[in-house]
Amino acid sequence: MYKKIACIGVLVILGLFCSVDIYAQQEQIGDKPYKQLLVEVEGKLRTGDFPGAIEKLDTILAQYPDAAEVHYAKALLFGQARNFDVAIPLTEKALELEPKNMLYINYLVELHKSKGDVAAAIPVIDRAIGVYPDNASLYREKMLLLHASKQSDDALKVYDDAVARFGSSDTLDVMKAEMLVDLDRKQEAEKILLPRVQNNSSLRQVYSTLGFIYMDKNSTKQAIQILEKGLKNTNDHLLYLDLADAYTTGKKDRQAFESLRKAFESTEVNYMDKHRVMFTLLSGKSALTLEQIQELANILVLKHPRIADSHVAKGDVLWRRGNLQEARSLFLTAVGINRAHVDAWRMLMNVEMALNEVDQAVDHGMEALEANPNNPMLLYFTGLAYMVKDDGENARKLMEAALDNSGEENTYLQSLIYAGLGDLYHKLGMAEVSDVAYEEAIKLDSTNVTAMNNYAYYLAERNDKLELAEKLSRQSNELEPGSSTFQDTYAWVLFKQENYKEALLWMEKAVRGSSPSAVLYEHYGDILFKSGNSKEALRQWEKALAMSEGSDIDVEKLKSKIATKSYVE
Repeated sequence: MYKKIACIGVLVILGLFCSVDIYAQQEQIGDKPYKQLLVEVEGKLRTGDFPGAIEKLDTILAQYPDAAEVHYAKALLFGQARNFDVAIPLTEKALELEPKNMLYINYLVELHKSKGDVAAAIPVIDRAIGVYPDNASLYREKMLLLHASKQSDDALKVYDDAVARFGSSDTLDVMKAEMLVDLDRKQEAEKILLPRVQNNSSLRQVYSTLGFIYMDKNSTKQAIQILEKGLKNTNDHLLYLDLADAYTTGKKDRQAFESLRKAFESTEVNYMDKHRVMFTLLSGKSALTLEQIQELANILVLKHPRIADSHVAKGDVLWRRGNLQEARSLFLTAVGINRAHVDAWRMLMNVEMALNEVDQAVDHGMEALEANPNNPMLLYFTGLAYMVKDDGENARKLMEAALDNSGEENTYLQSLIYAGLGDLYHKLGMAEVSDVAYEEAIKLDSTNVTAMNNYAYYLAERNDKLELAEKLSRQSNELEPGSSTFQDTYAWVLFKQENYKEALLWMEKAVRGSSPSAVLYEHYGDILFKSGNSKEALRQWEKALAMSEGSDIDVEKLKSKIATKSYVE
């Protein structure tokens, strides 16, 4: 029945148990005969002996079956372990013994919500209202639960009951307005909120909800006016985020940035709200420049220096701006703060590979796996580092381990791992297995353009399944039309199909859109030669030879092309 609790939750559980049961309820427990036994439970929790703590609680309950606080203490432990089927009956038993205990009522409601059974929490609130008919917060909670369980008409009736019993209020009106917005009855919601604005309400949600309504109907100017009035009346800095959204909608990027900057500088706006905004910005869903995002990331680190995600965000921006060494320093700081931060380790290894510091990437990969054993993302990136290092044996061991441990992961990561294995197996000369890995990668994620491109290129190199190679390469270019690498691959596939005219057009696109490599120049020369322009072909082959050091091209074959002024298979 006992479910092991991860170490990361130890302090949370101990804090809940100790603060709620032993200290906050000290007067309730008083000199009850099991007081010392509860202290022993606390000691077991401090050493991480959860089975021992539960066994001790069971011993107490066997002797004192009506000890409500002990049932509740046990429920806390199982609730933290997300074993709701055990935690809920325990809390119900505690509430049966002490029906007026709001602590138990609130916890039972939260357990039902955490289990995803919102409707089951409604009868709990009804029982509480029966005990505390004058508690306005219970009516508000019932409204939320009914609305969340798709019983919105009943929720609106509870609003009427609450107004009749307690009188109208800004809070009740906002709750009704937000329900009406969800029901797409925004005009009604607007009519409810406007009088509150006219009376200079001090509640932030009045202005944020009304601002959303105006933005939804493209009345951006009205939204900005309402939100600015809200800031003046409430001085609630969270409205700066709503204001930034309104300015963005109105194409006022400078004002949007200024609003975000004020929100990020405010100590009243919590970190999670700032992190949500930063995540959106880094996802590319913003008109802000990288320089502006950098400024916001700088503020994030300054205001929240002890949170690893702050440093990860700043490092991500620096990486995108090409400041790889600075980015590396930020990722190192992040993993120093939180060794369980998988994304920080991943980015650290990535930037080190970009800096050609492959040994460091491998070392950090192994360190990351010590802190996060069998994590498929870290196994994959450590394997990738070994592959860059030309250590095929270790690369294969880690990448295959990544695949073995990826069963619970999303298909995106699984596709990434299969694509990496495709690259690795190709490098190891295992063409058939490589093909299967690429095909699985594309099956799992039909937008995995890297897998499509690499598979198409290697098929072309082998003069195998050229029709499939053309299809995959074309799809990769449709999904990511600006990639010169993908354009080069498509040109090469067309060349192998002897479609030299189209191949030349795509190769010229690739050359114009990139800083060409030795491989690209050699391909360009080959296509030019087959298109009848041997003089220009020779010039491109000579460029390829000048850049050949450190590349994967066959230098002797290239020299033969130049010497004979002719294409060589």
